[in-house]
Amino acid sequence: MSPEQYGAASMLAAASVVVTTVVAAPLIQLVVRAAARGGDDGPALLYATGVYCYFVVPTAVAVVAVAVAFVPEVLGVAGFIWAIELLAIGFQPATFTFAMWVARAREDLRRFVWLSSTSVLLTAVSKLVFVVVLQLGVVGWAISDLLSAALSAALAVALVRLPRTRPTSTHIRYAVRFTLPLIPHSAALWALSSLSRPAMAAVSSLEQVGLLAFGLNLALIAGLVVSECNAAVLPHYARETFPAPTRETMGVVRWQLIGALVVPALVACGVAVTGKWIFPEAYWPAFYLAGVLLVGQAAFGLYFIPMNYLTQAAGLPRYSVLASGAGAALILISVLIFGQRYGAAGVAYATTAGYLTMSAMALVLTRTHKLVIQWSSWRGLWPGILFAVAALTSSVVALASPVHSPLAWTSCGVSLVLIAAATQFARWAVV
Repeated sequence: MSPEQYGAASMLAAASVVVTTVVAAPLIQLVVRAAARGGDDGPALLYATGVYCYFVVPTAVAVVAVAVAFVPEVLGVAGFIWAIELLAIGFQPATFTFAMWVARAREDLRRFVWLSSTSVLLTAVSKLVFVVVLQLGVVGWAISDLLSAALSAALAVALVRLPRTRPTSTHIRYAVRFTLPLIPHSAALWALSSLSRPAMAAVSSLEQVGLLAFGLNLALIAGLVVSECNAAVLPHYARETFPAPTRETMGVVRWQLIGALVVPALVACGVAVTGKWIFPEAYWPAFYLAGVLLVGQAAFGLYFIPMNYLTQAAGLPRYSVLASGAGAALILISVLIFGQRYGAAGVAYATTAGYLTMSAMALVLTRTHKLVIQWSSWRGLWPGILFAVAALTSSVVALASPVHSPLAWTSCGVSLVLIAAATQFARWAVV
């Protein structure tokens, strides 16, 4: 696909995902707490959220998709393509909001591996068939999303059955009270990662949107790894008590602090070394954008730590939108003001600034809620953090340098040495 086509496909996906973000993603925190803690109310809450994700969302979204199919065009994309993408989005909560999170919270590795590996395989194979082999472009992208989402949802229903307990009106009210404050928070998180593309499409060319989307997707490799690692440790935060940390999160936070910086550095080094051979020259300008955006992904990884204590350990989701909302507002305003003048580079800097703002605000929220967290418990880790920061800086320099130049190779080598030092220190540090 050309940068223009890729920009259209990425903008389509980014705009469509808002459906899941608003109507399903806010349930994730409730699903994790109910599955990890159990108790008398856990099964009933899981039944209510499962029915919603398995049956209610796909049906409601399908009705909307039928109506959208008759719209001629939205943001340069035909209405029937939007309808296909919406159908795909309707099936996604079954796997990605309910089934996989139940398996994670229960630490059921077998079901989690089946769900995740099947989803990845279906997505990869269908993209290769419809986009690469059949060359159906944006239409093939949407059909691929629908096929992989529908088959993944069928597997989710088969593997993760609903509890036999039926919810009462009390359970429903509790679920609504817990989830409603997280809707604006989830929408803001979507804005942080995806709003820049449709917003930029309104003020700039699809080629610039395509380069920005490509840089974002490279950076989101780091975000994906960090997010999945955070998902794996959420049960520890759900079982945490105050004053924190106890044994539940002491070691977890240590590795999250280092991983949030080391993982983006590794991704940056990988792109700097292999990008020339994998991607066409038309996309090389996006390498620098990816370097800037990887700094934002590091901030995103650090954001998880205070937010987990606030939402999972303390069960206080109400004010989480203040952190994500501040970052999203900064990105939107910056895109509209600077997107046309500075193009993808200006939006990349704005996106990174948004993630940094979100991370700082999350830490402030733990302070304002007076959560008793002894942050000094990890002060012995500071040399490892310093190594990790230096590694990330060096890897970003590699991406900002001419492709495969001596400076790029040297910066990558220095970064890898610093990554090894930071990781080794994290293993042996006394915190």
